[in-house]
Amino acid sequence: MRRGTDRISELDDTVLTQILSHRTTKEAAQSQALSKRWKNVWVSVPVLDFDFADYWSKDMLDIREHTTFIDSRFECHENFVRIIDDALASRQGQQVDRFRLVWKYQVKDFDHLGHPVRRWILLILEKRPRVLSIYVQPSVCEVNVPDQAFICPSLEELKLHVDNRYPEVLRPAAVNLPNLRVLNLGYYTIEADGMNKLLLGCPNLAELELFACALNFSEISCSNLKSLVIFGCCHSAEIRVSIPSLQYMQVSVTSYQPVGFVLENMTSLTKACVFFLTAEYMDKEFSHSDSKILNGLSGTTNLDIILHGKDAKDMLKHALKNFPSFENLKALHFESFGFALSDCIRQLDRLVRHSPLLQDLTFYRCKDESDEDELLEELTAVVTDHGNCRLSESTQGHTYGSLKELDDLLLEGMKRAEKKKMQEISSEEEEEEEEEEEEEEDDVGEEDVEGGEAEWDDKEEEAEDNEGEAGWEEQEGDENARLGRRRG
Repeated sequence: MRRGTDRISELDDTVLTQILSHRTTKEAAQSQALSKRWKNVWVSVPVLDFDFADYWSKDMLDIREHTTFIDSRFECHENFVRIIDDALASRQGQQVDRFRLVWKYQVKDFDHLGHPVRRWILLILEKRPRVLSIYVQPSVCEVNVPDQAFICPSLEELKLHVDNRYPEVLRPAAVNLPNLRVLNLGYYTIEADGMNKLLLGCPNLAELELFACALNFSEISCSNLKSLVIFGCCHSAEIRVSIPSLQYMQVSVTSYQPVGFVLENMTSLTKACVFFLTAEYMDKEFSHSDSKILNGLSGTTNLDIILHGKDAKDMLKHALKNFPSFENLKALHFESFGFALSDCIRQLDRLVRHSPLLQDLTFYRCKDESDEDELLEELTAVVTDHGNCRLSESTQGHTYGSLKELDDLLLEGMKRAEKKKMQEISSEEEEEEEEEEEEEEDDVGEEDVEGGEAEWDDKEEEAEDNEGEAGWEEQEGDENARLGRRRG
Protein backbone atom coordinates (compact mmCIF):
# COMPACT_ATOMS: atom_id res chain seq x y z
CA MET A 1 0.00 0.00 0.00
CA ARG A 2 1.40 3.38 -0.99
CA ARG A 3 2.14 5.66 1.89
CA GLY A 4 0.27 9.03 1.87
CA THR A 5 2.06 12.32 1.34
CA ASP A 6 2.59 14.58 4.37
CA ARG A 7 1.21 17.76 2.82
CA ILE A 8 1.27 19.73 6.10
CA SER A 9 5.02 19.28 6.52
CA GLU A 10 5.51 20.63 2.99
CA LEU A 11 4.10 24.01 3.97
CA ASP A 12 6.36 27.04 4.48
CA ASP A 13 7.82 27.70 7.92
CA THR A 14 5.71 30.84 8.26
CA VAL A 15 2.52 28.81 7.82
CA LEU A 16 3.64 26.09 10.25
CA THR A 17 4.62 28.75 12.76
CA GLN A 18 1.17 30.31 12.42
CA ILE A 19 -0.46 26.91 13.04
CA LEU A 20 1.59 26.28 16.19
CA SER A 21 0.92 29.78 17.52
CA HIS A 22 -2.65 28.65 18.24
CA ARG A 23 -1.45 25.84 20.52
CA THR A 24 0.08 25.91 24.00
CA THR A 25 3.88 25.94 24.16
CA LYS A 26 3.89 22.37 25.48
CA GLU A 27 1.86 21.19 22.48
CA ALA A 28 4.05 23.18 20.10
CA ALA A 29 7.20 21.61 21.56
CA GLN A 30 5.69 18.12 21.17
CA SER A 31 5.44 18.73 17.42
CA GLN A 32 9.17 17.92 17.21
CA ALA A 33 8.24 14.26 17.43
CA LEU A 34 6.33 14.41 14.12
CA SER A 35 9.38 14.50 11.86
CA LYS A 36 12.76 16.19 11.33
CA ARG A 37 10.93 18.89 9.39
CA TRP A 38 9.17 20.03 12.59
CA LYS A 39 12.20 19.78 14.87
CA ASN A 40 13.05 23.46 15.09
CA VAL A 41 9.85 25.08 13.82
CA TRP A 42 8.35 25.51 17.29
CA VAL A 43 11.34 27.60 18.40
CA SER A 44 10.28 30.29 15.89
CA VAL A 45 6.72 30.53 17.22
CA PRO A 46 6.26 34.11 18.54
CA VAL A 47 3.76 32.91 21.16
CA LEU A 48 4.64 31.45 24.55
CA ASP A 49 1.69 29.92 26.42
CA PHE A 50 2.30 28.07 29.70
CA ASP A 51 -0.27 26.55 32.03
CA PHE A 52 1.01 24.87 35.19
CA ALA A 53 -1.92 22.42 35.04
CA ASP A 54 -0.30 20.83 31.97
CA TYR A 55 2.70 19.74 34.04
CA TRP A 56 1.20 18.05 37.11
CA SER A 57 -1.07 15.06 37.60
CA LYS A 58 -4.39 15.15 39.43
CA ASP A 59 -3.14 12.91 42.24
CA MET A 60 -0.85 15.74 43.40
CA LEU A 61 -3.83 17.87 44.42
CA ASP A 62 -4.78 18.22 48.08
CA ILE A 63 -8.36 19.53 48.24
CA ARG A 64 -9.71 20.79 51.56
CA GLU A 65 -12.50 23.17 52.51
CA HIS A 66 -11.96 26.50 50.71
CA THR A 67 -8.38 25.39 49.90
CA THR A 68 -6.75 23.57 47.00
CA PHE A 69 -3.00 23.26 46.66
CA ILE A 70 -0.08 21.14 45.52
CA ASP A 71 2.59 20.18 48.04
CA SER A 72 5.71 22.30 47.59
CA ARG A 73 7.86 19.17 47.86
CA PHE A 74 6.77 17.96 44.43
CA GLU A 75 9.39 18.59 41.73
CA CYS A 76 6.74 19.90 39.31
CA HIS A 77 7.40 23.46 40.56
CA GLU A 78 11.11 23.36 39.75
CA ASN A 79 10.43 21.57 36.45
CA PHE A 80 7.93 24.23 35.45
CA VAL A 81 10.45 27.01 36.10
CA ARG A 82 13.13 25.15 34.17
CA ILE A 83 10.85 24.63 31.15
CA ILE A 84 10.00 28.33 30.90
CA ASP A 85 13.63 29.36 31.40
CA ASP A 86 14.68 27.04 28.56
CA ALA A 87 11.93 28.34 26.26
CA LEU A 88 12.97 31.95 26.84
CA ALA A 89 16.64 31.08 26.32
CA SER A 90 15.78 29.47 22.96
CA ARG A 91 14.35 32.78 21.76
CA GLN A 92 17.38 34.97 22.22
CA GLY A 93 17.13 37.91 19.84
CA GLN A 94 13.60 36.98 18.71
CA GLN A 95 10.40 38.93 19.24
CA VAL A 96 7.62 37.41 21.35
CA ASP A 97 4.19 38.57 20.27
CA ARG A 98 2.21 37.02 23.12
CA PHE A 99 3.19 35.65 26.51
CA ARG A 100 0.59 33.90 28.67
CA LEU A 101 1.25 32.30 32.05
CA VAL A 102 -1.28 30.49 34.26
CA TRP A 103 0.25 29.24 37.51
CA LYS A 104 -2.34 28.01 39.98
CA TYR A 105 -1.30 26.58 43.36
CA GLN A 106 2.07 28.37 43.38
CA VAL A 107 3.25 27.19 46.82
CA LYS A 108 7.02 27.05 46.30
CA ASP A 109 8.95 29.65 48.29
CA PHE A 110 11.19 31.60 45.90
CA ASP A 111 11.88 34.55 48.21
CA HIS A 112 15.55 33.73 48.69
CA LEU A 113 16.18 33.65 44.93
CA GLY A 114 13.70 36.27 43.72
CA HIS A 115 10.43 35.18 42.17
CA PRO A 116 10.88 33.71 38.66
CA VAL A 117 7.66 35.38 37.43
CA ARG A 118 9.16 38.83 37.97
CA ARG A 119 12.28 37.76 36.05
CA TRP A 120 10.17 36.35 33.18
CA ILE A 121 8.14 39.55 32.91
CA LEU A 122 11.32 41.64 32.59
CA LEU A 123 12.70 39.31 29.90
CA ILE A 124 9.46 39.33 27.91
CA LEU A 125 9.11 43.12 28.04
CA GLU A 126 12.50 43.40 26.32
CA LYS A 127 10.96 41.49 23.39
CA ARG A 128 8.22 44.13 22.91
CA PRO A 129 5.12 41.90 23.21
CA ARG A 130 1.60 42.90 22.17
CA VAL A 131 -0.04 40.71 24.81
CA LEU A 132 1.19 39.99 28.33
CA SER A 133 -1.07 37.81 30.49
CA ILE A 134 0.00 36.71 33.99
CA TYR A 135 -2.20 34.67 36.34
CA VAL A 136 -0.54 33.49 39.58
CA GLN A 137 -2.96 32.39 42.30
CA PRO A 138 -2.28 31.90 45.08
CA SER A 139 1.40 32.69 45.64
CA VAL A 140 3.07 32.03 48.99
CA CYS A 141 5.73 34.66 48.30
CA GLU A 142 5.88 38.10 46.70
CA VAL A 143 6.01 38.34 42.91
CA ASN A 144 6.40 42.15 42.83
CA VAL A 145 5.38 42.97 39.27
CA PRO A 146 8.03 45.39 37.89
CA ASP A 147 7.12 48.98 36.99
CA GLN A 148 8.38 48.34 33.45
CA ALA A 149 5.08 46.52 32.77
CA PHE A 150 3.35 49.91 32.82
CA ILE A 151 5.66 51.71 30.39
CA CYS A 152 5.90 49.19 27.54
CA PRO A 153 4.69 51.01 24.38
CA SER A 154 4.09 47.82 22.37
CA LEU A 155 1.49 46.38 24.76
CA GLU A 156 -2.09 46.19 23.51
CA GLU A 157 -3.41 43.77 26.16
CA LEU A 158 -2.18 43.51 29.76
CA LYS A 159 -3.51 41.07 32.36
CA LEU A 160 -1.97 40.95 35.82
CA HIS A 161 -3.69 38.64 38.30
CA VAL A 162 -1.12 38.11 41.04
CA ASP A 163 -2.48 36.88 44.37
CA ASN A 164 0.51 37.58 46.62
CA ARG A 165 0.90 36.56 50.23
CA TYR A 166 0.20 40.21 51.05
CA PRO A 167 -1.93 42.27 48.62
CA GLU A 168 0.30 44.44 46.46
CA VAL A 169 -0.52 48.15 46.27
CA LEU A 170 -0.57 49.36 42.67
CA ARG A 171 1.97 52.19 42.70
CA PRO A 172 3.78 52.33 39.37
CA ALA A 173 6.27 55.17 39.13
CA ALA A 174 4.73 56.08 35.77
CA VAL A 175 2.12 54.77 33.32
CA ASN A 176 2.76 55.15 29.60
CA LEU A 177 0.85 52.57 27.56
CA PRO A 178 -0.19 54.46 24.41
CA ASN A 179 -1.42 51.38 22.51
CA LEU A 180 -3.09 49.51 25.37
CA ARG A 181 -6.73 48.62 24.67
CA VAL A 182 -7.39 45.91 27.28
CA LEU A 183 -6.34 46.11 30.96
CA ASN A 184 -7.23 43.35 33.44
CA LEU A 185 -6.02 43.68 37.05
CA GLY A 186 -6.63 41.19 39.86
CA TYR A 187 -5.83 41.02 43.59
CA TYR A 188 -4.34 44.53 43.76
CA THR A 189 -5.00 47.33 46.21
CA ILE A 190 -5.69 50.34 44.00
CA GLU A 191 -5.49 53.86 45.41
CA ALA A 192 -7.00 56.98 43.83
CA ASP A 193 -3.61 58.11 42.55
CA GLY A 194 -2.96 54.73 40.93
CA MET A 195 -6.35 54.70 39.18
CA ASN A 196 -5.84 58.24 37.88
CA LYS A 197 -2.41 57.29 36.52
CA LEU A 198 -3.87 54.29 34.71
CA LEU A 199 -6.68 56.23 33.06
CA LEU A 200 -4.39 59.10 32.02
CA GLY A 201 -1.53 56.85 30.89
CA CYS A 202 -3.73 54.61 28.71
CA PRO A 203 -5.37 57.06 26.25
CA ASN A 204 -6.74 54.29 23.99
CA LEU A 205 -8.02 51.99 26.73
CA ALA A 206 -11.32 50.38 25.68
CA GLU A 207 -11.76 47.53 28.21
CA LEU A 208 -11.01 47.65 31.95
CA GLU A 209 -11.55 44.74 34.35
CA LEU A 210 -10.89 44.86 38.10
CA PHE A 211 -11.11 41.46 39.78
CA ALA A 212 -10.91 40.78 43.54
CA CYS A 213 -9.22 44.13 44.16
CA ALA A 214 -9.39 46.47 47.16
CA LEU A 215 -10.56 49.79 45.70
CA ASN A 216 -9.52 52.86 47.68
CA PHE A 217 -10.96 55.52 45.39
CA SER A 218 -14.34 57.17 44.99
CA GLU A 219 -14.66 57.80 41.24
CA ILE A 220 -14.04 56.28 37.81
CA SER A 221 -14.39 58.90 35.11
CA CYS A 222 -13.05 58.82 31.57
CA SER A 223 -14.19 59.53 28.02
CA ASN A 224 -13.06 56.54 25.93
CA LEU A 225 -13.83 53.34 27.88
CA LYS A 226 -16.25 50.92 26.18
CA SER A 227 -16.34 48.02 28.67
CA LEU A 228 -16.01 47.97 32.47
CA VAL A 229 -16.04 44.91 34.77
CA ILE A 230 -15.79 45.21 38.56
CA PHE A 231 -16.14 41.76 40.08
CA GLY A 232 -15.46 40.51 43.61
CA CYS A 233 -13.87 43.79 44.71
CA CYS A 234 -14.18 45.40 48.15
CA HIS A 235 -14.34 49.12 48.88
CA SER A 236 -15.27 51.24 51.89
CA ALA A 237 -16.32 54.39 50.00
CA GLU A 238 -19.15 54.84 47.53
CA ILE A 239 -17.80 54.72 43.97
CA ARG A 240 -19.26 56.99 41.31
CA VAL A 241 -18.93 55.75 37.74
CA SER A 242 -19.34 58.38 35.02
CA ILE A 243 -18.39 57.10 31.55
CA PRO A 244 -20.58 58.42 28.69
CA SER A 245 -18.83 56.17 26.14
CA LEU A 246 -19.44 52.94 28.12
CA GLN A 247 -21.36 50.26 26.19
CA TYR A 248 -21.03 47.25 28.54
CA MET A 249 -20.80 47.01 32.32
CA GLN A 250 -20.58 44.06 34.70
CA VAL A 251 -20.60 44.67 38.44
CA SER A 252 -20.97 42.52 41.54
CA VAL A 253 -22.79 43.65 44.67
CA THR A 254 -21.78 41.64 47.75
CA SER A 255 -23.58 41.38 51.08
CA TYR A 256 -20.52 42.29 53.16
CA GLN A 257 -20.06 45.65 51.41
CA PRO A 258 -21.14 48.72 53.41
CA VAL A 259 -21.42 50.88 50.29
CA GLY A 260 -22.05 50.45 46.59
CA PHE A 261 -21.98 52.20 43.22
CA VAL A 262 -23.61 55.29 41.79
CA LEU A 263 -23.85 55.23 37.98
CA GLU A 264 -24.09 58.53 36.11
CA ASN A 265 -24.01 59.69 32.47
CA MET A 266 -24.35 56.16 31.03
CA THR A 267 -25.76 57.49 27.76
CA SER A 268 -24.17 54.80 25.52
CA LEU A 269 -24.78 51.78 27.78
CA THR A 270 -26.60 48.96 25.96
CA LYS A 271 -25.65 45.82 27.92
CA ALA A 272 -25.30 45.36 31.70
CA CYS A 273 -24.84 42.44 34.06
CA VAL A 274 -25.38 42.68 37.84
CA PHE A 275 -24.41 39.97 40.34
CA PHE A 276 -26.06 40.06 43.78
CA LEU A 277 -23.80 37.79 45.86
CA THR A 278 -24.05 36.24 49.32
CA ALA A 279 -22.72 33.01 50.80
CA GLU A 280 -23.86 30.58 53.50
CA TYR A 281 -20.97 31.42 55.86
CA MET A 282 -21.84 35.14 55.83
CA ASP A 283 -23.75 35.39 59.09
CA LYS A 284 -24.18 39.18 58.87
CA GLU A 285 -27.18 40.84 57.32
CA PHE A 286 -26.52 42.40 53.97
CA SER A 287 -26.04 46.14 53.65
CA HIS A 288 -28.97 48.22 52.39
CA SER A 289 -26.80 51.06 51.14
CA ASP A 290 -26.37 49.90 47.55
CA SER A 291 -29.91 50.53 46.36
CA LYS A 292 -29.04 52.79 43.43
CA ILE A 293 -27.35 50.30 41.13
CA LEU A 294 -30.43 49.42 39.05
CA ASN A 295 -31.50 53.05 38.71
CA GLY A 296 -28.19 53.81 37.02
CA LEU A 297 -28.88 51.06 34.46
CA SER A 298 -32.35 52.26 33.47
CA GLY A 299 -31.31 53.15 29.91
CA THR A 300 -29.82 49.78 28.92
CA THR A 301 -31.44 47.52 26.31
CA ASN A 302 -30.03 44.20 27.63
CA LEU A 303 -29.86 43.34 31.34
CA ASP A 304 -28.65 40.20 33.12
CA ILE A 305 -29.37 39.72 36.83
CA ILE A 306 -27.68 36.87 38.69
CA LEU A 307 -28.57 36.02 42.30
CA HIS A 308 -26.22 33.86 44.38
CA GLY A 309 -26.90 32.86 47.99
CA LYS A 310 -29.81 32.81 50.39
CA ASP A 311 -30.01 36.59 50.92
CA ALA A 312 -29.51 37.61 47.29
CA LYS A 313 -33.25 37.88 46.58
CA ASP A 314 -33.59 40.31 49.51
CA MET A 315 -30.74 42.39 48.08
CA LEU A 316 -32.62 42.58 44.77
CA LYS A 317 -35.85 43.44 46.59
CA HIS A 318 -34.10 46.36 48.27
CA ALA A 319 -32.59 47.56 44.98
CA LEU A 320 -36.11 47.66 43.51
CA LYS A 321 -37.47 49.89 46.29
CA ASN A 322 -36.52 53.00 44.32
CA PHE A 323 -38.91 51.81 41.58
CA PRO A 324 -36.43 51.94 38.66
CA SER A 325 -38.02 52.07 35.22
CA PHE A 326 -36.30 50.43 32.23
CA GLU A 327 -37.76 52.37 29.33
CA ASN A 328 -35.41 50.86 26.69
CA LEU A 329 -35.03 47.30 28.01
CA LYS A 330 -35.73 44.65 25.36
CA ALA A 331 -33.98 41.55 26.76
CA LEU A 332 -33.86 40.41 30.41
CA HIS A 333 -31.91 37.37 31.61
CA PHE A 334 -32.46 36.10 35.15
CA GLU A 335 -30.81 33.29 37.09
CA SER A 336 -30.45 32.12 40.69
CA PHE A 337 -28.05 29.89 42.62
CA GLY A 338 -28.50 28.59 46.17
CA PHE A 339 -32.29 28.88 46.30
CA ALA A 340 -35.35 28.18 44.16
CA LEU A 341 -36.02 30.64 41.36
CA SER A 342 -39.71 30.56 42.28
CA ASP A 343 -38.81 32.32 45.57
CA CYS A 344 -38.16 35.59 43.72
CA ILE A 345 -41.10 35.61 41.30
CA ARG A 346 -42.40 38.83 42.85
CA GLN A 347 -39.13 40.69 42.16
CA LEU A 348 -39.04 39.34 38.62
CA ASP A 349 -42.64 40.41 38.08
CA ARG A 350 -41.75 43.93 39.17
CA LEU A 351 -38.84 44.07 36.71
CA VAL A 352 -41.10 42.98 33.85
CA ARG A 353 -43.84 45.48 34.70
CA HIS A 354 -41.34 48.35 34.70
CA SER A 355 -39.98 47.36 31.25
CA PRO A 356 -42.63 48.43 28.69
CA LEU A 357 -40.54 47.43 25.63
CA LEU A 358 -39.45 44.02 26.94
CA GLN A 359 -39.41 41.36 24.20
CA ASP A 360 -37.37 38.47 25.63
CA LEU A 361 -37.28 37.03 29.16
CA THR A 362 -34.82 34.17 29.61
CA PHE A 363 -34.12 32.34 32.85
CA TYR A 364 -31.69 29.77 34.21
CA ARG A 365 -32.20 27.68 37.33
CA CYS A 366 -30.07 25.15 39.15
CA LYS A 367 -31.34 21.61 38.86
CA ASP A 368 -33.46 20.20 41.70
CA GLU A 369 -34.07 23.68 43.11
CA SER A 370 -37.45 24.39 41.52
CA ASP A 371 -40.53 22.40 40.64
CA GLU A 372 -40.58 22.58 36.84
CA ASP A 373 -44.35 22.73 36.31
CA GLU A 374 -44.96 25.24 39.10
CA LEU A 375 -42.09 27.48 38.02
CA LEU A 376 -43.16 27.58 34.37
CA GLU A 377 -46.71 28.37 35.45
CA GLU A 378 -45.56 31.28 37.60
CA LEU A 379 -43.20 32.65 34.94
CA THR A 380 -45.94 32.39 32.32
CA ALA A 381 -48.18 34.42 34.63
CA VAL A 382 -45.46 37.08 34.87
CA VAL A 383 -45.33 37.63 31.09
CA THR A 384 -49.08 37.27 30.51
CA ASP A 385 -49.66 41.02 30.52
CA HIS A 386 -46.72 41.47 28.13
CA GLY A 387 -48.12 40.44 24.77
CA ASN A 388 -44.80 40.95 22.96
CA CYS A 389 -42.62 39.24 25.57
CA ARG A 390 -41.29 35.74 24.88
CA LEU A 391 -40.30 33.32 27.68
CA SER A 392 -37.43 30.86 27.24
CA GLU A 393 -35.14 28.78 29.46
CA SER A 394 -31.34 28.96 29.15
CA THR A 395 -29.38 25.71 29.32
CA GLN A 396 -26.32 27.31 30.88
CA GLY A 397 -25.82 29.92 33.59
CA HIS A 398 -22.95 32.36 33.55
CA THR A 399 -21.94 32.52 37.19
CA TYR A 400 -18.22 33.18 37.43
CA GLY A 401 -16.15 30.02 36.86
CA SER A 402 -17.82 27.51 39.18
CA LEU A 403 -19.90 27.82 42.32
CA LYS A 404 -16.96 26.63 44.47
CA GLU A 405 -14.64 29.15 42.85
CA LEU A 406 -17.21 31.87 43.46
CA ASP A 407 -17.62 30.84 47.11
CA ASP A 408 -13.84 30.94 47.57
CA LEU A 409 -13.74 34.40 46.03
CA LEU A 410 -16.52 35.65 48.34
CA LEU A 411 -14.72 34.26 51.39
CA GLU A 412 -11.46 35.97 50.45
CA GLY A 413 -13.28 39.19 49.65
CA MET A 414 -15.03 39.16 53.01
CA LYS A 415 -11.70 38.64 54.78
CA ARG A 416 -10.14 41.55 52.88
CA ALA A 417 -13.11 43.78 53.67
CA GLU A 418 -13.01 42.90 57.38
CA LYS A 419 -9.25 43.48 57.52
CA LYS A 420 -9.60 46.80 55.74
CA LYS A 421 -12.39 47.84 58.12
CA MET A 422 -10.28 46.98 61.18
CA GLN A 423 -7.36 48.99 59.77
CA GLU A 424 -9.62 52.00 59.23
CA ILE A 425 -11.06 51.72 62.75
CA SER A 426 -7.56 51.46 64.22
CA SER A 427 -6.40 54.47 62.22
CA GLU A 428 -9.42 56.52 63.29
CA GLU A 429 -8.87 55.60 66.94
CA GLU A 430 -5.24 56.70 66.76
CA GLU A 431 -6.23 60.02 65.19
CA GLU A 432 -8.88 60.59 67.86
CA GLU A 433 -6.40 59.86 70.64
CA GLU A 434 -3.94 62.37 69.18
CA GLU A 435 -6.65 65.03 68.90
CA GLU A 436 -7.78 64.45 72.47
CA GLU A 437 -4.25 64.83 73.76
CA GLU A 438 -3.74 68.11 71.87
CA GLU A 439 -7.12 69.83 72.41
CA GLU A 440 -9.10 67.96 75.01
CA GLU A 441 -11.58 70.72 75.78
CA ASP A 442 -12.34 71.56 72.13
CA ASP A 443 -12.82 67.91 71.30
CA VAL A 444 -15.46 67.52 74.02
CA GLY A 445 -17.44 70.44 72.56
CA GLU A 446 -17.19 69.12 69.02
CA GLU A 447 -18.33 65.67 70.10
CA ASP A 448 -21.49 67.18 71.66
CA VAL A 449 -22.37 68.97 68.41
CA GLU A 450 -21.65 65.91 66.27
CA GLY A 451 -23.74 63.77 68.59
CA GLY A 452 -26.75 66.06 68.13
CA GLU A 453 -26.37 66.02 64.35
CA ALA A 454 -26.04 62.25 64.34
CA GLU A 455 -29.24 61.91 66.40
CA TRP A 456 -31.09 64.22 63.96
CA ASP A 457 -29.77 62.25 60.97
CA ASP A 458 -30.85 58.97 62.56
CA LYS A 459 -34.41 60.28 62.99
CA GLU A 460 -34.55 61.43 59.37
CA GLU A 461 -33.24 58.08 58.08
CA GLU A 462 -35.72 56.17 60.25
CA ALA A 463 -38.61 58.23 58.87
CA GLU A 464 -37.43 57.67 55.27
CA ASP A 465 -37.02 53.92 55.85
CA ASN A 466 -40.53 53.67 57.31
CA GLU A 467 -41.95 55.57 54.34
CA GLY A 468 -40.12 53.32 51.85
CA GLU A 469 -41.19 50.13 53.62
CA ALA A 470 -44.82 51.30 53.64
CA GLY A 471 -44.74 51.96 49.90
CA TRP A 472 -43.13 48.59 49.25
CA GLU A 473 -45.62 46.71 51.40
CA GLU A 474 -48.55 48.51 49.74
CA GLN A 475 -47.30 47.55 46.29
CA GLU A 476 -46.61 43.99 47.49
CA GLY A 477 -50.26 43.73 48.49
CA ASP A 478 -51.36 44.87 45.03
CA GLU A 479 -48.94 42.41 43.39
CA ASN A 480 -50.12 39.50 45.55
CA ALA A 481 -53.73 40.22 44.65
CA ARG A 482 -52.94 40.51 40.94
CA LEU A 483 -50.81 37.32 40.86
CA GLY A 484 -53.53 35.52 42.81
CA ARG A 485 -56.11 36.50 40.20
CA ARG A 486 -53.82 35.22 37.43
CA ARG A 487 -53.35 31.83 39.03
CA GLY A 488 -57.10 31.60 39.68
